[in-house]
Amino acid sequence: MRAPARRQTFDIIRLALLWLAIYTSSIVLLDVLYNVFILATIGAFAISGLKIDRANMPLIFLLVVYNLGGLIAFQPYTDFPWSQEFVIGTAFVAITAIFFCFLMNEDALTRLDVIKTAYIFGAMQASFLGILGYANVAGLGDIFSLYGRASGTFRDPNVFGPFLVLPALYLLWDLLHGARWKLFKGIAYGLIMLAILLSFSRGAWGSIVFGTMVMLGLAFYTSDSKQIRFRIVAGFIVATVLVALILAVALSIDDVAKVFQDRFTLQKDYDSGPSGRFGNQRRSIPDLLDRPFGHGPNRFGLFYPENPHNVFLMAFSSYGWLGGITYLAFIASTVYITVKNFLLRTPFQMHAIVVGSALLPHVLQGFQIDTDRWRHLFLLYGLMWGIAAINRKWIILNRGQADGPAGRHRPVPAAPHAGRA
Repeated sequence: MRAPARRQTFDIIRLALLWLAIYTSSIVLLDVLYNVFILATIGAFAISGLKIDRANMPLIFLLVVYNLGGLIAFQPYTDFPWSQEFVIGTAFVAITAIFFCFLMNEDALTRLDVIKTAYIFGAMQASFLGILGYANVAGLGDIFSLYGRASGTFRDPNVFGPFLVLPALYLLWDLLHGARWKLFKGIAYGLIMLAILLSFSRGAWGSIVFGTMVMLGLAFYTSDSKQIRFRIVAGFIVATVLVALILAVALSIDDVAKVFQDRFTLQKDYDSGPSGRFGNQRRSIPDLLDRPFGHGPNRFGLFYPENPHNVFLMAFSSYGWLGGITYLAFIASTVYITVKNFLLRTPFQMHAIVVGSALLPHVLQGFQIDTDRWRHLFLLYGLMWGIAAINRKWIILNRGQADGPAGRHRPVPAAPHAGRA
C-alpha cells in the first residue's frame, strides 16, 4: 500500500506544479515565476517518467531542426546580446511545447483540466488588473496599463489580448454545454471579454471573433443535442446584441472612442510607405533570398527601421533558410493536424476544438506580429500535437468509433483509462 500511496502523493505534487506553472504564465511582469515553475514541473514529470509516442516525433524533429538553423545563424554573432537572448528564448519555448505534447500521452483528460483551470484563473487575474489599470484605479495605470490600453500583468497589450482568447473560448464552451458553476463562468467570461476589448489589440479582436466563429460552427456541427444547438444559435444572437450594446456604451466615452478609432484601422501611418512596416517587409524578401543564413538572430532591426512584425520573415531573417523553411513546415503541419482532429469523435474532441479554435487565429496573427516566442502560443502548439497523438492511439484502440463527419452521431465510448491514451 505504501508504494501506491507515495505514487498518488507524487501525482498530486506534479499536478500542483503544473497548475502553478500555467497560472504564473499569466504574470509576465514577473516572468521569473513561470520560468521557475515550468522548469520544476518539467523536472518533476521527467523524474517520474514521461511517455513518448511516435506521433510526437514530427513536432520534435521540426522544432529541433528549426533551433539548429538558429544555432548555425548565431555563430558569427555569439557576442551580440540581442542574438544570445533570442536563441535562448526560442529554445526555451520549443522545449515547453515538446513537454506539453509529452504530457498528453498519459492521464490526458486530468492534465487538460488542470491546464484549463489554471489558465482561466490566471486570465481572470490578469483581466481584472488590466481593467483596473485602464481605469487607473488607485494609480494602478502605471503598472497595468500601457499606451492608454489595458495590459494587465503583461508588458505588451498586443500579447495580453491574444493570451485571453483560449480561456474565453473554454468558458464559452462550458456555458453553452451547461457545465457547472454557470454564474461564476459567466462573470469570468464577461471579465475576460471586457479586458480583450480594452486591450485595443486588433490581433486579439480578430482572434476572438475568428476563434469564436470556428468553435461555434464546430460545436453546432458535431453536437447530437438539439438543445445544445439551440443554445449555440441563441447564444450567438444574444452575444452579437450584447457586443453591439457594449460597443455603443464604450464609444460614448470620449477617451475610449478616441483610442478605438485610432486602433480600428487595418493600416496605420507606420505601416505605409517604403520605410513603413509593409515596405520593409517587401524590401527584405529579395535581401533574404541572397542570405542563406539570414541577418542573424533578432538582427532584422539593424538592417531596417524595426523588426518585421511578421513571424515568417522573422524566421528567415533570424534562422536563415534552414530555420525559415522548417518554420513554414512546422506551421503548415500544425494547421493540418488541427483541422484533421476537429472532427474526430474521441473523448478529447472538446479540447481539440477549443484549443484548435484558439490556435488557428494565432497562426494568422503571425502575418502581422512576431509571435515566435509567445509562451502561451507554444503551449497551444504542444497541446494540439499532444491531442493529435492521443487521438491517434485512441482510434487504433477503438477502430471505427472516430470516423469524422459521417460518424458524428455515434456514441463515443469512454476513454479506457480515464484519459490515459
